[in-house]
Order: sequence, then structure tokens, then C-alpha cells
Amino acid sequence: MELNQIKQFRVIARTESISKAAELLFIAQPSLSQTLKRLEAELGTPLFERRGRRIELNGAGKIFLKYCDEIAAALDSASKEIGEYIGTQKIDINILVESTSLIILEIAEKMRKHYPWSLPHFYQGFCDNWDLKVCSDICPDCGGISKAVVEEPIGIIMSRDHFLASKEEIFMKDIKECDFISLNQSDKLTRTVSHFCSIADFKQNITTYVESPSIMIELIKKDFGIAFAPQLTWNSYYENELIFKPVEDMPMRHYVHLIMNNKKYITKEMQRCYEAIAQFYVEFAQKFRQ
Repeated sequence: MELNQIKQFRVIARTESISKAAELLFIAQPSLSQTLKRLEAELGTPLFERRGRRIELNGAGKIFLKYCDEIAAALDSASKEIGEYIGTQKIDINILVESTSLIILEIAEKMRKHYPWSLPHFYQGFCDNWDLKVCSDICPDCGGISKAVVEEPIGIIMSRDHFLASKEEIFMKDIKECDFISLNQSDKLTRTVSHFCSIADFKQNITTYVESPSIMIELIKKDFGIAFAPQLTWNSYYENELIFKPVEDMPMRHYVHLIMNNKKYITKEMQRCYEAIAQFYVEFAQKFRQ
């Protein structure tokens, strides 16, 4: 068994797709399929089951992935600890961004200017070797040390011409018949909103699902509907163009978590980077309290 096989297996497992994994690994799909077949032959069992176009880890695959993750984390930790021991000047830090992408861009610029001791690499969508992660799960399966760096209300965003825009307070009865625009069902904000709607026994009349906040904003500006959105971290999407209002009888909260992967060796640089990013989020939230 080779380390390259382990690396490729982990990417297949995370993407649940041979074709997507091949794209991420920059190798031909048939070659990756052969690697998986050789690995399964060596282990003496299939590692995946097919679910339509997707593949899904079976029981043996889940066991194997657990140990592959430990091997990858151990190798990365060894590299970082040795680098710290010999006095490497700059340490690579992989930051997986699952939430607040616009804010992360601002943070990246500040880190480049004020924290030249690190080499942060930002990833969206997939990174199987992350050191820090930004996510917005209600209860994150963090795999490490977690800190809630932003807590904010979720409310309704609407065009300035919408019939609800002039109301001082909005309640569930006011939005019951409204058309809603939502991010795709796999999006974490969508899952958070669904969680609170379920608690409040409120059913959204979702007429349109979209891929990105920018598309959602354009549709709302043209009065295709309204949407649930966080007040602070989405502010730059709709500032001066749309109106945000809380739903008074449906309190909803959005949390942004910063997570440090404690399955890996935590260098001083990683700890400093974690603290610096957390502070950036604190400063970001404070701007709205002034």
C-alpha cells in the first residue's frame, strides 16, 4: 500500500465521486478507478457502494478512512513539528472556509499585511488537510477546538419596494403567503433556517433555489421573493440595496465557528493564526455595534 493511494482514497471518500476526485487530483478518471480497484483488492473488500451517480463509503470504507485520516494527520503533524524544531521561518496553514467567504477575503488581506510569519492557504468546498476551519453549523462536528466568533440574528431580506418594507415589525403571519428564495438544500445556512422554521412550525413557500447569495440578492432586488439571511455576515451582499427585518415571533440565530484541528500537531504559528482570525471576527462584529 502506498501513501499516494491513501491520499487518493481520502479525496474519493470526501467527494463521493470518482470524476470529481479525479478533477481535484488532476489525474485521469480511469487511472483513479484502477487505483481504487488495486486498493480494494489489497484489502480484500469493496470500500464503496453505488448510489445512482454517487458512491458512498460502506462499513469497511468508513473503517479504512478513519485510519487514513490518522495517517495523514500524523504525517502533517510530523512535518509541522520538525519545521518548528529547525526554526522554519514561515509555516503553511490550511484554512477551510465553509462560511463568510467575503469576510475571509478581508481577513486574508489583513493577515498578509500584519502577520507575515505565516503562509495561510484558503480553501472553499474541499480540503482534507485543514488546520483551521470556518463553518456555520448549528452544532459543528468540529474535530477540534471550537470558538463561536460571530453570533447574529437571522431575519428577512427584501427589496425596498416590497409591501412589507414599510412595516415597523414583521411577524410569521405577515410572511406566510410570501414567495421565498433559498440557497440549495445542501447549504448550511439553508439547514440552519430549516431547523428554526421547524421549531416555529413555519413552512416557507420556496419558489426558487439558487447556487449563491449573489444570485439570490439579484432576484430579491427584482421582487421575485424574499429570503432568510444573517444580519451581519451578509451585510455586504445587500447593504444599501435591500432591507433586513427580524421576524419578531421567530427568533433565529446564526453562529460562525472557528475550529482548530486538534488531531494535528498545533504549532505556535497555528495558535497565533487562530487567535488572529478570531480577533478579526470580533472586530468585524464590533463595527455594527458602534
